[in-house]
Amino acid sequence: MKKYLISCLLLTMSVMCGAQNAGDMFKDFSASYNGKTTKLSDYVGKGKYVLVDFWASWCPPCRREIPNLIAVYNKHKGDKFTVLGVATWDEPDNTLKAIQELGINYPQMLNAGKNGSNAYGIQSIPEIILFAPDGKIVARRLRGEAIEKEVSRALSASQAKKTKKTK
Repeated sequence: MKKYLISCLLLTMSVMCGAQNAGDMFKDFSASYNGKTTKLSDYVGKGKYVLVDFWASWCPPCRREIPNLIAVYNKHKGDKFTVLGVATWDEPDNTLKAIQELGINYPQMLNAGKNGSNAYGIQSIPEIILFAPDGKIVARRLRGEAIEKEVSRALSASQAKKTKKTK
């Protein structure tokens, strides 16, 4: 009963905050840094799975997830998958320093401020969301081992569908 009530409360809060959930189409937003504007739609909805990490350099839980994100990126990057970091609630100089310190090798949207968090109803970070090739949300709130499991599951299911169509 307690788990049910907590689940209902979280669902209610996510709906009230405008959070997007599994099956919902992505909401675009942009970030500008050094005269260049980058949009989420530059990556999402372009025919590959995209794991988006909303993070900040000052956030210890965010920094703890970085090795998991680097590992999944290095294992699966290519035509069907990428990772995108979205620097949220952070100063660009601090983000760039953290990228260097942590050895982050996947693309980043710098200086997103509250644009992404407002679009996705994000109240705390890290918030890690997997988007399908068509731009729909596959899963949210991924952490730790769940990141690799969800990405592998999605890529395997995608490959199985492709194999089934060619038979």
